[in-house]
Amino acid sequence: MHFSTEQLNLYETDSTIYFQAPASHRLRIATSHFEDHSNLPILRDFVHSIFSVHTLISMMGFSGYYIGPKRIWDKQYLKNIIELSNWKETYVYDGEGERFFWMTVEGITTQNVYALCKQTARGRKCSSLIFYTEDRVFQISADVFDLVMTDERQLSNLCTKFYPWIDTYYPNIKTM
Repeated sequence: MHFSTEQLNLYETDSTIYFQAPASHRLRIATSHFEDHSNLPILRDFVHSIFSVHTLISMMGFSGYYIGPKRIWDKQYLKNIIELSNWKETYVYDGEGERFFWMTVEGITTQNVYALCKQTARGRKCSSLIFYTEDRVFQISADVFDLVMTDERQLSNLCTKFYPWIDTYYPNIKTM
């Protein structure tokens, strides 16, 4: 079966990208592996293995919701890491009529991705942030880094390279 990142629902709040992709197209690493500062070079290498230096990366993340007419913001702690001059909002309604808003930012650098991963691994509050290109989606949350790729061989190489840090608790769970 052919897999494409377009099959993922990036606005899904009940399921991460990890559980939306076939096992052969995903990997997961716990953020706790990088709480120890001595492992930060491994985290940097991991991020640079996903996105090369000159890759055009887009980022999206949950920004907030409405309670009636009142807008409630979810703090992302991005302002010291990413310049948000090209912010776009997307509004999503759930099945019960609740309205949420998501932000999308274009032109994210590999260094921005690494800085946000490092900040998250050090325990800074983080709502789910998603970084994506045409063939890969990388999601960071408070406890895990999830990666979904269309190229199984390239993902397999990453799994081999970073094997000691790969979470193997859910590797063969049936998804799609």
